[in-house]
Amino acid sequence: MDNFKKMAALLVKRRQKQDHRPTMDTIAALQQLDQECTSWANQHAHSCNLLASLINITRQREQTLAQWQQHQQHQTQLTGQPYSRHDSGNKKPLLASTSLQLLVYKQTTEIESIVYQLYDIIQLFKKALQGMTTLERQMEAAIHSMDTSKLLNTLNSSPSITSRTDSKSSIPMSELLSDSSLLDTAEISPLEALDWISRIRAMYTQELNVKQAQIHPSMTSLDRFETLVDLQRNWGLQKRIDFSLEQEIVERIKAYRRVREFSSRA
Repeated sequence: MDNFKKMAALLVKRRQKQDHRPTMDTIAALQQLDQECTSWANQHAHSCNLLASLINITRQREQTLAQWQQHQQHQTQLTGQPYSRHDSGNKKPLLASTSLQLLVYKQTTEIESIVYQLYDIIQLFKKALQGMTTLERQMEAAIHSMDTSKLLNTLNSSPSITSRTDSKSSIPMSELLSDSSLLDTAEISPLEALDWISRIRAMYTQELNVKQAQIHPSMTSLDRFETLVDLQRNWGLQKRIDFSLEQEIVERIKAYRRVREFSSRA
């Protein structure tokens, strides 16, 4: 074990002398990307709760309107003419009708409030996406400013650190501590980071475009209630986002941190 630590320490010192390692920059960018994804996820969870409330209140309003219409029909059958709120001959129907109308108004106001909140969440989705777009542009600019030879040196042709450490095959210690060993496989090149950022930004862009089209004032009309239920289901699935890619990035960041922590202790 002592020999292992000594060899690892020598390897770290040798790596630190190299001036072409962009790992910290790429790791920071990917961490920021993960934060934007987390921000989106938090807002998405809130939006799912809002949609559930929207469906519930819309269903209640539908029942209230049906009750109010039945009440109107009943009054027409009793009097032989449409019920008028100015009719003072019977106070109870007047109170019942007024209460139902006020309830419909209250429910409609609540529905409008939820729709406005969904519009606000769309703006927060845009903010998270803008953060991804900014990261993508910054990474592109950093790559364009790098020397071509140094950029090529950052490309990691070795298998990922997770695949190597999870493998059941026996890997000699000398290979793990060679020039293409743990620190090399833990590194994430700028090109690889840019590819990840671009792919995730594109996925969230597609998802945002769909969500924007689904939120509109007429979405709560009575004849669109079943469509609203379908919207809730599809909204929650987020079919255009590959969450396995996000998980892969998180695992690579964790692997990098583990290797750095081990190296610092050597």
